[in-house]
Amino acid sequence: MAENTEVVSPEQQQADLKAQLDQQMGLALGTLKPADTQQQQADNQQASPAATTTTDRFNVFTERFGYDTPEKAIQEIEELRAYKATPVVPEIKFENEASEKAFKALTAGKMQEVYAILEQDVKIDKILSAAVTNETAADVIKLGMQLKYKDLTSEEINYKFNKQFALPAKPTMLPSEEQEEYDQRLAAWQDQVKDKQTELLIEAKLARPDLQAAKQKLVFPEIEQQQDQGYAQYQKMLADGEKAAAVAAAEYQKLTPELIEKKVAFNDEKNKIAFEFQYKPTQEAFGKAVEATIDESKFWKLFDGPDGKPDRAKFLRVINYALDEDGVLMSAMNQSKNATIKAALPNNTQNGGLVRQLITEPGEESELDKQMRLSGVARKTV
Repeated sequence: MAENTEVVSPEQQQADLKAQLDQQMGLALGTLKPADTQQQQADNQQASPAATTTTDRFNVFTERFGYDTPEKAIQEIEELRAYKATPVVPEIKFENEASEKAFKALTAGKMQEVYAILEQDVKIDKILSAAVTNETAADVIKLGMQLKYKDLTSEEINYKFNKQFALPAKPTMLPSEEQEEYDQRLAAWQDQVKDKQTELLIEAKLARPDLQAAKQKLVFPEIEQQQDQGYAQYQKMLADGEKAAAVAAAEYQKLTPELIEKKVAFNDEKNKIAFEFQYKPTQEAFGKAVEATIDESKFWKLFDGPDGKPDRAKFLRVINYALDEDGVLMSAMNQSKNATIKAALPNNTQNGGLVRQLITEPGEESELDKQMRLSGVARKTV
């Protein structure tokens, strides 16, 4: 007897796969709890007995999108959603400063201003690129007037131009006029026309440098970038810090080793020992100290251990010494004094306990010898 096999339609398979993907995304995004997932799986099995046969069917997503597992699909979907929420604005590179200013002005809504500047720039370029002739001279002069007299309208500029450069009307021969008389009037008119055209060409040529200068003055509106107040304060803090560091560096360069010379008075009345501790760094040691002080990177490098990690114990020792400099030096001198006195005491294990063997240079009496002699204790030198 043939075994019963349930045939699952492609539509049912797609629905089951979608349900599984929704469950995985719900769990990943926190919108679906495991208990809800179990209940939903139970409901799906009750509604579609073949649902359990599609648990591992992810081929359609693998074939179409290259996902190996539902988890990878969910991860990419989450990344895409995050990008959509906070898209990365690509950095725009400009060929020159004028292009950058034009772009910023346009994005700030300065359409009319940008258009007016571009229109003027194109007009000037067109006129400057052509030679000055009887046909182009009028355009050169009118544009020069427009740039010079910004309050004048086009009609007023034309009026002013015509008053200065308009050509006289050509005379016509009168009925009662002889040909010779007309020829004389015509010749006079031609002289006037030639004079006006010459004046027009000269004025046009003189106006070209002014047009070139006007082109250089065409600038797009400056748009102040709105900055986050916290970021602006951070930038100011950095700038102030750099200024302070430069001032400090200049001041440190003026210092000398004598200014940091250390003197500590030591007085042990009981043992009659009194002297003044003095220390002045060499020029080389002082130079290294100044260099580390004005260069922050070199200063912190002093506290790097052999493995490159911060040597916090060394840093703490330096801070402790800086806070208790006199105390550390006084402790060192006390310990040195005690060790010196102990070394001068008789050694009771040798030579009957009356002689202490110490090494000194021949003919030299040390401070200890002097103290021993004054106290009546014998000291043998070898």
